[in-house]
Amino acid sequence: MKSLITNGDGAAELIEIPPPLLNPGELLVAPIFIGICGTDLEIISGEGDPEYVKYPASLGHEWVGRVIGHGVGIAEPAIGSRVVVTGIIPCKECFECKNGNTNRCLIYDEIGFTRPGAAADLIAVPAWLAHVLDEKVSDSSAVLAEPTAVVTQAFMKSRPRNGSRILIIGDGTIGLISATIAKTYNPKLIHMIGLKKEQEDIAELAGVDAFFTEATKEKYDLIIEAAGSTSRISESISQLVRGGTLLLLGYPGNKKFASIVIDDVINGDLNIIGSFGSSVMAWEKTVEMLNSGVLDLGYLVTHKFQLTEFSDAIEALKFAPAPRGKIVLVI
Repeated sequence: MKSLITNGDGAAELIEIPPPLLNPGELLVAPIFIGICGTDLEIISGEGDPEYVKYPASLGHEWVGRVIGHGVGIAEPAIGSRVVVTGIIPCKECFECKNGNTNRCLIYDEIGFTRPGAAADLIAVPAWLAHVLDEKVSDSSAVLAEPTAVVTQAFMKSRPRNGSRILIIGDGTIGLISATIAKTYNPKLIHMIGLKKEQEDIAELAGVDAFFTEATKEKYDLIIEAAGSTSRISESISQLVRGGTLLLLGYPGNKKFASIVIDDVINGDLNIIGSFGSSVMAWEKTVEMLNSGVLDLGYLVTHKFQLTEFSDAIEALKFAPAPRGKIVLVI
C-alpha cells in the first residue's frame, strides 16, 4: 500500500509500505479524506517540537475513514461504518488519563506524529477510540473532526459566558472553526482579525459578525489567538475587559516568545489559557455535535486533491489565494 512519509528534511514522498498488521482490539480503516494543515508543514520541514514527532513520520492526523476489518476481540464498529478516531492515544494508566485529561497523557502517542498517519491506503487504530458518524454527516464535515476537537477542548477550558464579546485572531481553519463553535455559546458578537480581506465571505459562513484586517480598539471578554502571532498575543492583553480571557490556540513555532506586561494581567484579573490537543471527552462532544447537526463544517473545505497530487496540495496550503479553507487529500 502507499503512505505519505517525511524524514523532516523539507520533503514528503508517497512510498510503498507493507499494510498494517492488526493487533487485538484494533480496527482496519480505509481513509476517505485527509486534511492537511500548517502542523503538517512543520513536520515536513522538521521545524516542529521534536518531542512530539517520530521520524520517519507518516502524515495524516486530520481524517475520516471507513471500517473494513476487525482485530481479535472486536465486532464494533460494524464493517462499513464511517469513523473518526481520537488522535492522541491514551495509555489509560497514568495520572492524567485517570483524571480524564487524556490529551496530557504522560506517554504521548498520536496518529500522524508518533504513529502512522492516515495519508495512506489503510490505517490500524484502537477500536475504543473510533467514533461512528451518522450517515447525514458529510465527509467534508467529518474530515474536520480533529481540528474541531482541538477547538472543543479549548472551549471546555475557557467556558465562554452567554453574551460574551469574542475576538478571534486568525482566519485559518482553527479560527473559522472557533467562530462556528463560539456561536453555540450565544455570544453578543464575534469579530475576527484576518490577513486577507478575501477571507471575509468564508468567515461570515463561519458565523463572524465583523471581519477586520487591522486591530480594533474595542474591548472583548474572550480573545482567541488562532494565528500563532507573538505580536498579536502581546497586544491582546490591552484589548481584554477586566476578568477577560486570552485563549491561545495558534502555534507561533518552537521556542518563540511573546512579551506581556504582568501588571496588566494581575490588575486586570485576566486569564491566559493554553490548550493542547484534544481529550477523548472533547472528541465525544465534537462527534455528538456533528451527528446532531449542531455543527456542519463542510463549508470549510475549499480545495481537494488526489493523494498522488500531495505536492500540489502542499503548494495550495502555502500559496493558494483567498478564499481558502481546508485543503483535503482524497484517498
